[in-house]
Amino acid sequence: MKKHDFLTTIGIVVGTGLTVWGMASGGTNLKIFYDFASILITVGGSFAALLIAYPISAMKRITNVIFQSFKESTSSSTEIIETFKNLSQKARKEGLLSLEDEMDVLTNEFLKKGLQMVVDGLEPEIIKEIMELEIDEMERRHTDGANMLKAWAAYAPAFGMIGTLVGLIQMLANLSDSSALASGMGKALITTFYGALLANLVLVPMAQNLNYKSSIEVNSCEMIINGILAIQLGVNPRIIEEKLTSYLSPPERLKFIENKVKEAEVTENV
Repeated sequence: MKKHDFLTTIGIVVGTGLTVWGMASGGTNLKIFYDFASILITVGGSFAALLIAYPISAMKRITNVIFQSFKESTSSSTEIIETFKNLSQKARKEGLLSLEDEMDVLTNEFLKKGLQMVVDGLEPEIIKEIMELEIDEMERRHTDGANMLKAWAAYAPAFGMIGTLVGLIQMLANLSDSSALASGMGKALITTFYGALLANLVLVPMAQNLNYKSSIEVNSCEMIINGILAIQLGVNPRIIEEKLTSYLSPPERLKFIENKVKEAEVTENV
């Protein structure tokens, strides 16, 4: 499951707002920062270069790649631990085949696939190999998506410089025409501005965002693999819980322990 990542939206809005505020400071007319030809050169030109660099199969994913930077997973590592705690208890009491009843309520497809292989009786080595291959493929897809944004970010300032050269050429070709001179100077500067803004406020941060989320997802998948193999081997639910807790960051681990203490206190009072 995915939910909206508000920080990505907030970052773009705040960054854009501060930039516009800086542009408007000193009573400057914002209209001087708009030039349609410069937008076409910078945004359109850099995207055209991206079309040359990547095949159509990859370009079909560009919208989804951008969309993913505005999404984050709703499942946390602590929720995964609680899920495995319940699954391991059920497996020890009722057997591995009983886990098939739980798969309908699970939303994590990676976890469901692993449990299905356990129920089907596949060997632990085979399950681990298949699931690790799936993680590798997932990482490759995520890396390809982030690299596309990084490539676009590299092209944008370059086309901004191309726009600068176009503006300078126009200036030199019309030195006697003051209006053409001003237009050429504006295009020479604004295209560089557009390229730097597109690369550093949008594309590079989005690529970094995707890389970070990918590392989090890989960590969750590795946790799931260890949990599934432990259930298949019949490991004690408490040991599984302790084992998976090692995947938590120090703040997450502290919060998880605090929640367990609160649950124990509530149970005692009841």
